Amino acid sequence: MSFLTWPWDCDTNLHITNGRYLMLADIGRFDLFRRFGLWDEAMKRGWAPMLGGVNIVFRREIRMWQRFQLTSRIVTWEGTSVVGEHRFVLGEKGEGQVAAQALTWGGIYDRKGKRFVPPEEMFQILGITAEPPEPDENVAAFLAAQRTLRERVKAG
Repeated sequence: MSFLTWPWDCDTNLHITNGRYLMLADIGRFDLFRRFGLWDEAMKRGWAPMLGGVNIVFRREIRMWQRFQLTSRIVTWEGTSVVGEHRFVLGEKGEGQVAAQALTWGGIYDRKGKRFVPPEEMFQILGITAEPPEPDENVAAFLAAQRTLRERVKAG
């Protein structure tokens, strides 16, 4: 997805504010769901995407009026959780440097069935056959950190 940084995307440093990156990642996930055909199927079934955690690294600023690309993809999945990646790349065609990268952890919640939907069930509905890719060391560390934080939050 292509974007231009507008004044309302920026903070007092005239670059994209950190919260705007997360909002743009939401748009990237929505676009990904639409392209897969998952959005329409989810709406029919009363399913809702839920984000459980995110880790974002900022490497370079994206200044006001600067163009950038957002690429979003599914990295892997386990149980009922899906790991996504969002890369913010400078330039009109994404030919520049990576400005920020986020890993997200979430799933699809079945509001009617009161459960999280296993990715394999989603893929079956979409006619996709796939095995989860083995997480690299960064994704494995992200998943471990998410599990630890989740346990701490549950414990109070």
